[in-house]
Amino acid sequence: MAITLATLATWYVDDIDQIVDELVSSGVEFVRYDQFEHDAKGITARAGGERIAWFQDPDGNTFALEADV
Repeated sequence: MAITLATLATWYVDDIDQIVDELVSSGVEFVRYDQFEHDAKGITARAGGERIAWFQDPDGNTFALEADV
């Protein structure tokens, strides 16, 4: 069965590693999907060199951070 990812909003950032670190230190947990490979921080490489990380709000809405390499 295919899983459809629906992201409510995406923020494009310059330094995804820094933003992920800041959010994790504030208690945000990043979502890891079985069909993607993630690094230790939960960031996934995308075609074209971009990197993306997903997280959810308390209501289950999915958001993403994305950055060019």
